Amino acid sequence: MRDRPKNLRWFRLSDIDWDSPEIADEYDRNCEHQFQKGSLLVSMMGFSEGHNVLDAGCGTGRQATNVAGIIGPSGRLTGIDPSSYRISLANKKIAGHSGCPVRFLVGQAENLSMIPDDSVDHAYFCSSFHWIDDKKTALGEVFRVLKTGGRVGMTTRNRDNQDLMTSLEKILKKYYVSMHVKKAGGTKRVTAPELGELLSAAGFTGISLETRVMPRNEGTQDEHSMHLSTEDRITEQLKDLPDEIREKIMQEIDGELEKQQNPGSPKRGNCTLFAIASKPGKGM
Repeated sequence: MRDRPKNLRWFRLSDIDWDSPEIADEYDRNCEHQFQKGSLLVSMMGFSEGHNVLDAGCGTGRQATNVAGIIGPSGRLTGIDPSSYRISLANKKIAGHSGCPVRFLVGQAENLSMIPDDSVDHAYFCSSFHWIDDKKTALGEVFRVLKTGGRVGMTTRNRDNQDLMTSLEKILKKYYVSMHVKKAGGTKRVTAPELGELLSAAGFTGISLETRVMPRNEGTQDEHSMHLSTEDRITEQLKDLPDEIREKIMQEIDGELEKQQNPGSPKRGNCTLFAIASKPGKGM
């Protein structure tokens, strides 16, 4: 094991205490990639008019608004998210919406006590399952609220595959800087086999798992803003490091971001797990 340089100590790189109005607004402006993946999942799950749907980890409500248009006035949608700031933005989106009844609540998937047993036709996690600490409890709660024959779907990060944040974490680790999101210690990714086991243990059947590489739109404002945001946030967190070390880290990070922006790069986008499973029974 190599020795740690004497002029370095371990730093914890953290996004602002889990969330803030600024971070929520930034996410709302730059969530096109998550929305694209979620829209594909929604299409795969086959939502229909009149369905009662749960959006677990609804964020700022962009996908929920899309789903509300699909299930129509006779449907019902509940969105939950642990961030009150994101729920506030979601409520603004749905204000005056004349479609299906929609409610957005501050909450976590591990506790769906506000939803009755056997009352939901479909539930989905759009780029949110990897943030959940207690995945076993969350899936147990979703299983409880689903009707027999109801389905759960998700898009989530695959721990077996490297994406931008994984690359940045490796760069920072070289210089004894740890990357950490204070909310629940950061993402808790799973592999495809692990996700299959979690779904099966919760009682789900007909489990479908597929890994897809979801490319980002090249040259879009969404992508450009994402990279600027990443650089700005890391620069701020590295301000206490010695100048020489900070410059070396940022040079390597700039190089990684350039690779991500190269249309021919195999690292462009990220590998996403798409999963769909059913609560056994005749149901729908």
